[in-house]
Amino acid sequence: MLDFSFLGQRAGFQIAESLWTVTAEHPYWQLLLAGLVNTLTVAAIAIPLATALGLLLGVLRLSRHPLLARVLACVVEPIRNTPVLLQMFMWYALLLQLPVVREAWQPLPGVYLSNRGLALPMLQGAVWWPLWLLLPCATLWRRSRPQAAVFAGLALLWAMAAQDWSALHWDLPRLAGLGLRGGWSLSPELTTLLLGLTIFHAVFISDVVRGGVLAVPVGQVNAGQALGMNAATLARHVIYPYAVRVAVPPYANQCLMLIKNSTLAIAIGYQELMAIINTTITQTGRAIEGMTLAMAFYVLLGTLLAWAIAQYNAHVNRYSVDGAGTLRLGQVLRLPAFDAAGLWRGRARAALTLLLSAATLWLLWRGLQWALLDAVWTGTADACAQATGACWAVVTYNAPLLTFGTIAPEQRPQAALACALLAAVIGLLLWPRLGPRLRAALVFAAGLAVVLVLAGGMGLWPALPVVAWGGLLATLAMALSAILLALPLAVALALLRRSPRRWLRWPAGALVDAVRSIPLVVQLLVASFWIPIFVGGDWSSAKFQLALFAIVLHTGCMLAEVLRGALQAVPQSQAMAAQALGMRAATVLASVVLPQARVLAAPAALGVFVGAVKDTSLVAIIGVFDVLAAAKTVVADTAWRPYFVEVYCFVGLFYLLICLPLSWLSRRLARH
Repeated sequence: MLDFSFLGQRAGFQIAESLWTVTAEHPYWQLLLAGLVNTLTVAAIAIPLATALGLLLGVLRLSRHPLLARVLACVVEPIRNTPVLLQMFMWYALLLQLPVVREAWQPLPGVYLSNRGLALPMLQGAVWWPLWLLLPCATLWRRSRPQAAVFAGLALLWAMAAQDWSALHWDLPRLAGLGLRGGWSLSPELTTLLLGLTIFHAVFISDVVRGGVLAVPVGQVNAGQALGMNAATLARHVIYPYAVRVAVPPYANQCLMLIKNSTLAIAIGYQELMAIINTTITQTGRAIEGMTLAMAFYVLLGTLLAWAIAQYNAHVNRYSVDGAGTLRLGQVLRLPAFDAAGLWRGRARAALTLLLSAATLWLLWRGLQWALLDAVWTGTADACAQATGACWAVVTYNAPLLTFGTIAPEQRPQAALACALLAAVIGLLLWPRLGPRLRAALVFAAGLAVVLVLAGGMGLWPALPVVAWGGLLATLAMALSAILLALPLAVALALLRRSPRRWLRWPAGALVDAVRSIPLVVQLLVASFWIPIFVGGDWSSAKFQLALFAIVLHTGCMLAEVLRGALQAVPQSQAMAAQALGMRAATVLASVVLPQARVLAAPAALGVFVGAVKDTSLVAIIGVFDVLAAAKTVVADTAWRPYFVEVYCFVGLFYLLICLPLSWLSRRLARH
C-alpha cells in the first residue's frame, strides 16, 4: 500500500534557490512545496516571454521581404530540429564563460549578467502579492463583469489590509564586495532554464502564429480593405478573430510542453519539483509514492491548463464565422521571390536589404574563419591553446567515445557497420520515390542485417550486448526502435479510442491522455523505478530497454492522437460504400479507412517522429550512454572543457542531419 507518512519527516537537505524559503530542518512536504513554487515560477516567467518572442518572430516571418524571410528560416531551423536539452547545455556552458560579478554586463540599468547568473530589479512589499488577483480580471471582464469586479475588490481589500501602500518600492541590485546585494538574483541554472525554454518554444509559437494568420480567408481580408480599413484595424477586427480560432489549441499545447520541459532542470542542477522528488526518493526509497506525486501533479496541471484553454477557446468560438470561400492567405502568400523588386523596391526595403546583407555577410565570413580557415583539426588540447578558430581536434581526438561510447575497441568495426545499416534504414524511410512494398522489403532486410551484425550471427565477431551500446549506436538504435515499435501501438490505441465499447474506449483514452500530460522525464524515471520494483530482478544492465519502453509508450500515445484525428477526417461514406460491396469490417479498415488516414496523418506523424528522435537525448537522465552523454563526458574533461561549443555543435549537426529531412518532408506533405 502507498505510505506517504515520510512527508512529515525531516528532509535533511535544503534548496539553494526558491521563493519559498525552506531549510534542511523542514519536513519533506515543505521542500516539495518549495519545488512546486520553483516549477510554477519557471512557467510564470517563461510562458509570457516565449509568447511575446514567438509573436514577434511569427509576425517577422510573415514579412514579404525575401532576404528577411530566409534569414529567419535559417535561424529557426537549427533551434526547431535539435533537442532542447542540448540547447540548455550550450546556454549553460556559455553563461559560465561570462565575466565575474565585478565585471558583469549591464544591458539595462539595474540589470546585471555574469557567470553567477542574472540579477534583476524586484518589486518589494507585501502588497505586491495580493495584486496577482488582478490578473484574472482582464479575462473575466469580457465574459462576466460582476466576477471581474469581485476579483478586483478582493485584491484591493487584501492589499489595503496587508500593509501600507508606501511600502511598495523597487529594490535594485547593486555591487557589494565580491557579489551583488538586493534585487532578484537568478542562478546560472535558473537563467539557463528560462533562456532555453523561452527560445525553444518561441520558435514553435511563431509557427502557431504564422499558421493562424495564413489560415485567414482571403475574402475577408479583401472585404476589409474594400471598406477602407488600415493595416492596424484590419489586423484587429479581421485577421485576429480568425487566426485566434486556429492558434489557440496548438498554443495551449506549447504552453503544456513548456511546463513539461521544465523538468529538464534536473539535468542542469536547478531544484524544481522533479529534482526535489528525485532527491526524496533517493533518501527515503519511496519510489512508488514519489513518482505518484509527480504524475498526479502534472496530470492535474495539464487538466487545469486544458480546461482554461477550452474556456477561452469556447469564448472565441461562441459565434459562427463565415469562411468567405475556401481560399486562404497561406495559398496566396507563398515564400517571396528572391528578385530585385522584392529586395530593392522602396527606400525602406532597400535599407533593410543593405543592413541584412551586411550583417549576414559579416557573420558568414566570421563563421567561415572560425569553423574552417583558422580551425585546428587534429592533435591534443595543447594544439588548440593558441588557435583563433574552432578546435575540431576535440571531435577527432574523442571520435571513438562520441561514436561508440564505451564499446571495446575490437568490437568498434561491428558497431560501425551497425550504425551504417541504421543510417541506411533512415535513408530508405525518407526516400520519396520508393514504393511502399519495396521500401518495406528493403527496411526489413536492412533491419535484419543490423540484428545479425549485433548478435554476432555472421561469425566474424562475438555478440555485442545491449548494455554495451553507446554513442551514436545507442541514439540511432533508440530512435529507430522507438518509431517502429510506436507505430503498431499508436494504431491499436487510435482504434480502441474509436471503439463503440466503453470498456475498451475509456481505458485507452485515459492512458493516452495521462501519458500526454506527464513529462517524458517523469516517464523515464517511473520506468527506471517502478519496473524493477513490480517485476523484480536486476535491471541495472537493462537501462536501454527501460528507456526504450518509456519512449515507445510516449511516442505511441502522441501518434495515436494524430491517427485518431485522421480517422475522424475520413468520410464515413467511404466505409459505408465498402460495406455495401460486401467487404468485412476488417477488410474495410485495412483496405479503405487506414490507407486514407495514413495519407492525412503523414505530415503530423512525421512531426511526432522528429520529436521522438530529439527525445532520445533525455535517456542520459537514467544512465543510458547516448551521444549527448558522450558529449558531456568529453566536456567534463578539464583539458577539453574550453571547447564545449565544438562538441555541442557536432552533436547538434548529428540531430540536424536526421530531423531536418523529416521536417522538410512533413511540410512538403502538408502542402500537397
